[in-house]
Amino acid sequence: MNLINMPFAETEIKAGLRASQSNKWKLLLGLLAAGFTCPTLADGIVGAGHYAPAIANIRDLTVPDQAGFIYEQYNFYYTSDTLVTSSGKDINAELSSGGIAPLFLWVTDREVLGARYSFYFNPVYLSNDFDDEEDHGLGDLYIQPIWLSWLNKNYDVTLGIGVYAPVGNEGVTLDMWTTQFQLAGYYYLMDQASALMLAATYEIHSEVDETNVTPGDHLTIEYGWSQYLTAQFEIGIRGYSQWQMQRDDLPSTLNNLNQLLGTDIGNKSEVHGVGIQAAYWFNNQWNLAFNYAKEYSAESRFEGEMYSLNITYMMN
Repeated sequence: MNLINMPFAETEIKAGLRASQSNKWKLLLGLLAAGFTCPTLADGIVGAGHYAPAIANIRDLTVPDQAGFIYEQYNFYYTSDTLVTSSGKDINAELSSGGIAPLFLWVTDREVLGARYSFYFNPVYLSNDFDDEEDHGLGDLYIQPIWLSWLNKNYDVTLGIGVYAPVGNEGVTLDMWTTQFQLAGYYYLMDQASALMLAATYEIHSEVDETNVTPGDHLTIEYGWSQYLTAQFEIGIRGYSQWQMQRDDLPSTLNNLNQLLGTDIGNKSEVHGVGIQAAYWFNNQWNLAFNYAKEYSAESRFEGEMYSLNITYMMN
């Protein structure tokens, strides 16, 4: 989904100026909805960046202490029927997004600054449905060439630096580059059967070619607790908060549209969520994990639910 021709949009908007504020927002969504890629994500018009918390497993932000190849497949589904405006009003708008995101990770035996060096890349295939308009295809590619992990029996600290490349198909690409920095820490108890996790992810975005919008930076804070009840069965609880740190830098056409409708396209957005996880190791190589998260207190973006069913294969 792309921005439609603006002169036509202005004609349609003028015809609807006497509508209620709710109807104005519905009209605005119909006119301005851009391509949704990862769950809850839009191109800076409706609220978020590339990074989507609550898909990966709680312990996925660190690496094993032995070298090898790891394959993870994230199978996710996001659904929402509520867009929350900057004033806190709920607008009915149906959005669903599902995808498959295989991750190819190499944990090396090399050390950099005393940390184990790893790298990975993470393509994604997406299918999005926004108010009965469907788009599907390859999404933007994430490449993380730098992942440093300081591993200890009682704690792990990891630093990842990567980039999202806008190589996705029309309708699902965000059409912008994003540089991502992620710092994560784990504190272990009970011989690592129990783990406390805290992570911060920061995104810096380029201008969106299609819209000439430069989305504001995003900060995501994630936290969680993971507990192995047996050597194979793991449960966990988690939460996250995601904030847009600056307003979007908008072109004059969208600034004029804000004045025309009395809306606030490009306003800083935020969302919060809590969730659960259950996972099972079938042997020392194969793992299956289920994650669920419920969002709350959204502002200037969708508020919904995330489901993921993830497969891990460790070749080491």
